[in-house]
Amino acid sequence: WDFHDLVGLKIKEPMLCPRPETEELVEFVLEEVSELIRNRGSTNERIRILDVGCGTGAIGLAIANRYRDEVQVLALDVLPEAVELSNDNAKRFLANHVGEKKGHKLNTIYKAILCSADDYTNTQEGEVYKMGFDIVVSNPPYIPTKDMTTLSEDVSRYESDKALCGGDDGLDIIRHIVKRLPEWTTGNCWLEVDDSHPSLIADWLSPGSLESARFGVECVSTYKDFCGRDRFVK
Repeated sequence: WDFHDLVGLKIKEPMLCPRPETEELVEFVLEEVSELIRNRGSTNERIRILDVGCGTGAIGLAIANRYRDEVQVLALDVLPEAVELSNDNAKRFLANHVGEKKGHKLNTIYKAILCSADDYTNTQEGEVYKMGFDIVVSNPPYIPTKDMTTLSEDVSRYESDKALCGGDDGLDIIRHIVKRLPEWTTGNCWLEVDDSHPSLIADWLSPGSLESARFGVECVSTYKDFCGRDRFVK
């Protein structure tokens, strides 16, 4: 499967096959990474990116492949198959750029772990996670339950409901992400969502609103995809 600059990305059931729209999401993040690199000064610290719901690893790996000397991507997924596949794809695309040189070990560039968005927190007992990400990105499960029956057979037959369905209104995982964002980052979060969501999220987290103040998160902008559908939220 070809995605962005990744030629031959390995995919398998029950992971979501990366869509062309998601390449646009990657471009938004790459533009922001480029800006962070220009503004960071002389520090050699890598720009840290959290990819929530990595699936095949396409998003995080496309970013890491472009800026392999500049970024560190941590990817989360709730499916063991997705974590294994993402790390396998990382070896496929990044192994040639890993050496003994300090800062060039594979897990310094990319690593996927088994963890949900809601559980990636230090507010519960258990493992302590490193926070302070510069950017969060996610193409979460966002299809409303009522729309699952409208999916084509090639999607519903081979791709996991967990990778597709976001609950009654499609916002279940997005709510988990919003709840955790202030702990994860002081930077931006980029989301790919259902075309019904940008206006809902913009109202829900409008700057100065009670809900925005409660979560400590504001909706900055929404963007359309190449088909003219409302698709991305910052």
